[in-house]
Amino acid sequence: MSKRTAKLAVVTGVALLALSACSSGGSGGSGDGGGAEGAIPLGYTATLSGDFASYGLEMREGIDLAIEEINADGGVLDRELTLEGVDDEGKPANGPVIAQEFCDNADIPVVLGFSFSSVALSGLPIYTQCGLPIIASAVTSPELSGASDIFFRTVFTDAYQGAEAAKFIAENRGVKKVAVLYQQDDYGKGVADAFTEGIEKAGGTVTSSQAYQLGTVNFASTVDTALKDDPDAVFIGGFYTEAGKIVNQVRDAGSDVPIFASDGAASPLFIELAGDNAEGVEVYSAFSASDDSPEAAEFVEAFTKKYDKEPSSWAALAYDATYIAAQAMETAGSTDRAAVTEAIAATEGFPGVSGEISFDDEGNRVGNLTFQRIEDGAFVVIKE
Repeated sequence: MSKRTAKLAVVTGVALLALSACSSGGSGGSGDGGGAEGAIPLGYTATLSGDFASYGLEMREGIDLAIEEINADGGVLDRELTLEGVDDEGKPANGPVIAQEFCDNADIPVVLGFSFSSVALSGLPIYTQCGLPIIASAVTSPELSGASDIFFRTVFTDAYQGAEAAKFIAENRGVKKVAVLYQQDDYGKGVADAFTEGIEKAGGTVTSSQAYQLGTVNFASTVDTALKDDPDAVFIGGFYTEAGKIVNQVRDAGSDVPIFASDGAASPLFIELAGDNAEGVEVYSAFSASDDSPEAAEFVEAFTKKYDKEPSSWAALAYDATYIAAQAMETAGSTDRAAVTEAIAATEGFPGVSGEISFDDEGNRVGNLTFQRIEDGAFVVIKE
């Protein structure tokens, strides 16, 4: 038994005691899930093609590794896990279609994934109607908080992340004036609003706040506006694709202003896009491959061995989600959707590779962000 699975067994035992007096009845699912039945298929949906496929593909790598490990240690309820993956193409219109497909497959006890909050939100009513629980790993919109009793996430919300980023920068970097740039969608605006509120609460000022469209290439006028008021720092709330271009164009403008970015930039592809200009940029996320905790170190070693590269935050969050799903089925002693949902909701102090994981009563993760600086072309945890 691996150290990872041994910890899963211990946590599952504790959760079983906590739930022993609770009812686990309900509709949906595939019976009691015991015995030598067929494999248990987990649903997986994310954006797996196009410009923003990186998050979905990285999550898939984390899930595949977790499933491989779990199956090697006997599976779940003496059954192997498999994955039923669907590319949602990042289109909200595809959310309900995929949700219905997964709901109609009574063998699926839980769904993982989601790259875009808009896709998760569009399909959520259908998942709720059929009682199929979701453990998401990359969608951060506050609109998903408490939106359904079957929705949980291992990633932190925009509101929490933006506020924590502002607190960190104000307290540890002496920043008073910040120019904010954010992508024009729920994610970017949610992070920017929370960050702005946090900076102002700390006595600072947002010198300018500008939205930009996904796919933008030329940020010359945006960068000029951001720099004209001589800010102490620039904060970018957006994905790595545009964040990398913004960083390059800020440096091309001759500015050495400190740059901070949201978890959307916490991808190796951001470093590839920004090149040497990425050096010194600070970001936050739930995980760093340089984390020296035993859980993280063991995961990084296994992931690197399998894929010949270090894992991203998205791979780690999806890996943790898979183990939480496995724990929930073991705790429930069943693949019944209602019982699995109840067990997921009871998750507390799960020893994830991205840190301890608990869920509040709105399905949001409770825990701490990891702040990182890019040094010598790699994300390094900030410890000072």
